[in-house]
Amino acid sequence: MKILKIFIPSFLIFTLLFSLFKPLIDTSEKISENVLRLHILANSDSTYDQNVKLQLKNYIVEATSNIFNGETAAENTVIATKNTDYIQNLCNNYLDKNGINYDATVKVVNEFFETRVYDDFTLPAGNYDAIRIELGQGSGHNWWCIVFPSVCLSACTTSMDDYLSDEEMDLITGGYTPKFKVIEIYEKLKNEIKQKEKA
Repeated sequence: MKILKIFIPSFLIFTLLFSLFKPLIDTSEKISENVLRLHILANSDSTYDQNVKLQLKNYIVEATSNIFNGETAAENTVIATKNTDYIQNLCNNYLDKNGINYDATVKVVNEFFETRVYDDFTLPAGNYDAIRIELGQGSGHNWWCIVFPSVCLSACTTSMDDYLSDEEMDLITGGYTPKFKVIEIYEKLKNEIKQKEKA
């Protein structure tokens, strides 16, 4: 009964938001389908572990740039899934070579991300496919970037507008607006409902 009392109001708000803002939500969710993210979780929040995270990030982005040659996010997600052992070995070899006494675990997941503001664009909250790298305990602050389109690379020759529609680009390049808060509330409720259904 207690679960129903929590679930029903969430579901009603979720349904109302979807009916009022369906075009906006549809655009946002198309963006998440066209993006593959990289998510690195540091071992802890110590200065040492945070530096390890950033150093590994630089290494792994460069070391894997040649394997993500798919033309869509879906194709690159398949490539990432087939290469999880390879990426994990790259990470662990790097950690071992640098005398770091914990390992990395690599998985390809579909996970919830909060709204993320970058220099040139803002990605809306939602569920995205991601290469998730956990360092040691994975309990420290995270680092995010985008593998496809390859905006993680400083020398990349592609940009978001090569792969997103004009409508999608209008949403992400207009700065952080109230639209993003609406999407965030909707996507959080959607994720919350999904988690309760699994429980």
